[in-house]
Amino acid sequence: MKFVVMGAGGVGGYFGARLAADGNEVAFVARGAHAEAMRRDGLRIHSQLGDVHIAAPLVPEDVRDIGLVDIVLFCVKLWDVEAAAAAVKPLLAHDAAVVPLQNGVSVEDTLAEILGPQYVMGGVAQIGAAIERPGVIRHHGTMARLVFGERDGSSTWRLEGLLSACVAAGIEAKASTAIDVDIWEKFVFLAPIAGATCRDRCAIGGVMGDAARRARFTAMVDEAVAVGRAKGVALDDDVAARVVAFTQGLPGDMKTSMLNDLEAGRRLELDWLNGQIVRLGRELGVPTPENEAVCAALKPYAMGRTHRDPAGATKK
Repeated sequence: MKFVVMGAGGVGGYFGARLAADGNEVAFVARGAHAEAMRRDGLRIHSQLGDVHIAAPLVPEDVRDIGLVDIVLFCVKLWDVEAAAAAVKPLLAHDAAVVPLQNGVSVEDTLAEILGPQYVMGGVAQIGAAIERPGVIRHHGTMARLVFGERDGSSTWRLEGLLSACVAAGIEAKASTAIDVDIWEKFVFLAPIAGATCRDRCAIGGVMGDAARRARFTAMVDEAVAVGRAKGVALDDDVAARVVAFTQGLPGDMKTSMLNDLEAGRRLELDWLNGQIVRLGRELGVPTPENEAVCAALKPYAMGRTHRDPAGATKK
């Protein structure tokens, strides 16, 4: 199969490299120093599951040079969705699939509006990975799993083809018949833990190892679950308990991607994570005080360091 990875950061770079190492044709769309390093030195993955070096990855200067593709792994930051979707539209063969692997719960609908619903699948990436330095991605821990599915729950050739390609490349993968539920199950974990680690300026162990912080995180999960159910998502009765237990079992030094962005002074996905919980809560009449508190605490940092001086004052 022919793939393009839109946004070859930690998530896209890791899974794209695994697919490329197995002989699939994969184009990596990146920019800046990361793209330059990949063109010069290749793409390296450091992982407990086995290191990978793609010596000469395809990293085009112009996305239009890629040609038609079968599968798009859509991994850009949430504020880049519209622009990236417009860029990828000319690459889509008539039966191609765009599989978003981001953190929010609205990306699929946005892509369907821009590209057409027939091109959009749902997807979930379960992995801790980040760019360690340009051209090098560090996979933290051993969890590296993809879940994806057609939004109507059907079985299609492109779904089976993607699953076969992942399995052959050594990627743990699952084809789902209820992908919207899978997306929300990730969201009710990811948004609260991202907000909690950023608010408390600590890795996951610092949240789960402190009773007061853990209680606030648990309340944020409960709020997210309540919002999802009010929206009509068929979340299991025990989903909140499972999320908390799962989080408790994660490596204590694991950081969320939003905490990495906060520490690096980059823009945050706050508005699409905890902010989304708050917005939906207001629309659906569900109280979300803990997520509101996180949004208030992190709002000064949401646009990144480019909008602030080193002392934290907003630039004029």
